[in-house]
Amino acid sequence: MDLAENSITIPKSEKISLQYLFYTFFKIGCVSFGGYMALVSLVQKVMVDKDETLDNEVIIDSITVASLIPGPLAVNIVANIGYHLRGKKGAVISMAAVLLPACTLMLFVSWLYFSYSYKIQWSAIMYYVVAVVSAIILSTGLNLYKKEIAKNYRKTLLCMAAVAVMLITNSYIITIMCLLAGAIAGPFLGDNKPSAVITKKRTTKFKFNTGFSILLSVFAVNEVLFLTNIYKSFNSELLKLGLVFSGISLTLFGGGYVMIPIMQTLFVNNLHWLTRQEFIDAIAFSQATPGPILVSATFIGYKIAGLAGAIIATITMFAPSAVLMIMVSNIFKKTKDHSLARHMISGIKVVVIGLIIASAGRLLYQQPLSVVLIIVALAALILSFKYKVSPVYLIGASIFIGLITKYLI
Repeated sequence: MDLAENSITIPKSEKISLQYLFYTFFKIGCVSFGGYMALVSLVQKVMVDKDETLDNEVIIDSITVASLIPGPLAVNIVANIGYHLRGKKGAVISMAAVLLPACTLMLFVSWLYFSYSYKIQWSAIMYYVVAVVSAIILSTGLNLYKKEIAKNYRKTLLCMAAVAVMLITNSYIITIMCLLAGAIAGPFLGDNKPSAVITKKRTTKFKFNTGFSILLSVFAVNEVLFLTNIYKSFNSELLKLGLVFSGISLTLFGGGYVMIPIMQTLFVNNLHWLTRQEFIDAIAFSQATPGPILVSATFIGYKIAGLAGAIIATITMFAPSAVLMIMVSNIFKKTKDHSLARHMISGIKVVVIGLIIASAGRLLYQQPLSVVLIIVALAALILSFKYKVSPVYLIGASIFIGLITKYLI
């Protein structure tokens, strides 16, 4: 669907309910293993291909904006999609729903861990999940390639170049450079479809009202307290948790894996909130649960201040950057229809599709390979790409295979 068609159709936000958003993102949150690209792939499969309540353009735009601002990428993308469909309530409902499964499980694990020194060995059970998640991500990338790039050799070359670069390196700086390269190349890529006259332009109204001005002021004060370490002099553990995690949310770029070494330095070496082993276990648990890796905030918050600490740490880890995401996204929407901006965004979208494809290969490469793993990955790719089997069933089947191989074989 091109821009002209998007501009004259009935907004899809009028066709869906908050209940739909909660149920859909809760369901996605239950099976979103494998990082933010896996979650994006699930959203695309469920909301674009199956339910037809969302356009690919919204997803790609959300990835683009989320890649350029600090904070957890996956939740920022979900918040922006919810806001696009149902405004502020949609953003809150979508965020809460997608985080609820992982945070609930992490809270339970934290209670077991600190109460009974309980350790979870999930690696064998989750072994085949990585293969299926990689296949789902690749299927999404190939579908987007087919719809947005195919038959344009310039876009194909740029996409393949992005794939090659991102398979070689996982640097966030390199990712930003690739996106900038896409923006520069955009005006020279040509278009797959003839340009159409936009008969009606629909934009989202957005103003920096008093509420957002207050939020920006609060964020600015928070960053000063965080970066200058003034928060260390406060007596309240809950206040410290809020300031630290909101500071991380508004400061660190690149998603969970980029934040991990910085968080380790902060929580283990600087604040001494966790031992080295506790931090390693927190990351391991977050990888074994669905949802973003930064649900480790729930674990850390529970260690410091129990249930209240877990809630404060989780909210302040994800909410501030999500608010910033919505603000920047609205500015992005207002400028994207200008001729030069439209061409630049077209180039960025090509690179984003390349990043999606590359993330599938990189995720699978990190797992110890076996013949059965490769067979599972190929079967999942065929079922997802050709037969459009729901990723929920595919991931559920992979967990079942893991249970069988661990306990019965």
